[in-house]
Amino acid sequence: MYPFIFLKMFKKLLFLITIALVSCKQHEVEPPAPTQPCNASYNTDIKPLITTKCAISGCHGSNGLANLADYATLKERADNGNIKKYVFTLQMMPPSGATQLTDNEKAKLQCWLDNGALQN
Repeated sequence: MYPFIFLKMFKKLLFLITIALVSCKQHEVEPPAPTQPCNASYNTDIKPLITTKCAISGCHGSNGLANLADYATLKERADNGNIKKYVFTLQMMPPSGATQLTDNEKAKLQCWLDNGALQN
């Protein structure tokens, strides 16, 4: 009786392995969709964003934490990775309760950071 049970279990296992092997096939990786060229400008896109959503009273204005209204301070934070860290990785900025960045604003900020955070 034991050989019969072993044979039955072996057939089930062989069936499951066969199904798994047949169902696993190579999936083609699709190339990424073409993206819009990045054209974020500090003066046109980033400065107004910082002024309205970051460099406000009690936050990152002249009387709060790091003064992001000052380009030199903003550039330093961009270069050392703190902006990416707090806005994109940790998603702590803007803090909850504050006006959040739109997807378009985040894309512009990411674009500007990726292109060297220039004062253009």
